[in-house]
Amino acid sequence: MSENHIYQLTDSDVFVFNGCSNDTDFNPIITIDFKNKRIIINNSQVSSQSNSAGYFAGGYSENCDDQDFIDKLLFNYESRSTLSSTLSRSIRSQSACNSSLSGYFAGGDTLNTDGVLYHSHIDKLLFNDESLTTLTETLSQSIHGQSACNSTLSGYFAGGYDGRIYYDYIDKLLFNDESRTTLTTTLSYPIYDQSACNSTSAGYFTGDNADDYRQNFIDKLIFDNESRTTLKTTLSQFVHSQSACNSSSSGYFAGGGYVNIQNFIDKLSFSDETHSTLTATLSQYVYCQSACNSSLAGYFAGGSYWFYNYDFIDKLSFDDDTRSALLVTLSKPVRSQSACQSGCIL
Repeated sequence: MSENHIYQLTDSDVFVFNGCSNDTDFNPIITIDFKNKRIIINNSQVSSQSNSAGYFAGGYSENCDDQDFIDKLLFNYESRSTLSSTLSRSIRSQSACNSSLSGYFAGGDTLNTDGVLYHSHIDKLLFNDESLTTLTETLSQSIHGQSACNSTLSGYFAGGYDGRIYYDYIDKLLFNDESRTTLTTTLSYPIYDQSACNSTSAGYFTGDNADDYRQNFIDKLIFDNESRTTLKTTLSQFVHSQSACNSSSSGYFAGGGYVNIQNFIDKLSFSDETHSTLTATLSQYVYCQSACNSSLAGYFAGGSYWFYNYDFIDKLSFDDDTRSALLVTLSKPVRSQSACQSGCIL
């Protein structure tokens, strides 16, 4: 019979104990970090729904003013606040991913009197105190319109456009030392304005612009060996500027544009890599949204219908694939934001 123990703990305590299991090959070491509100099993952080949040950063308004603000959506209460920290510059069309400890916002473009400037910098948002720094490391190109996803160990930034060239390369940011390398493997096409999500074992990059032709293919990057394949299944439409998020079992790709702006939501099952289109749709026809996810739901925010920007946040519940619109909104109508989340690295 197991024995129960009661411990008096303070907010500064870190409590470590050895787990037990009937399986002799699985006896985890579990760390409960009360100060930083984390649970760590064998050095891997697991999600905490009560403390997890989505971060929506940058973008630009209807009058084409680039933005630097960061909105925070607390998943447990579905409340929104705006951080005192901002991005290192007012910017749009960045890509974003996250480790268990930090979010990373990379690349993007800004407007000035000389035209469009493309960037290679990487901003880091530390989740425990929500402070922002800019890494010494940069992307391999000054670029916008990339897509990004992450494993537990690394972030991957793929494709993009620099005003002259469409790219197919994939940059890797190793989280433990924040060093950047470029993979030998590439996307199947030079492309930008893709969307991306990830399972625990692979990243999925879908659709969007290749030499001004819309695409519906899905590239898969296997994290273990960093090899790339292209799935037999495709998106339901040729589309660009979608948003994407994922549960632990499926990826979701929503909205986007081609001849017309869309509101459909495609679902990719990770187990067999089959595709279906949900009955549920976004609440608006929209493109250039941003998206993130908790362990229970995906959140699709902002975006545009042609030149009209939105501030709404749609919620997709993963248990039944139903969509509802939150009462809370972004702090302003904006498009071409980037988004990541704390507390849930899937």
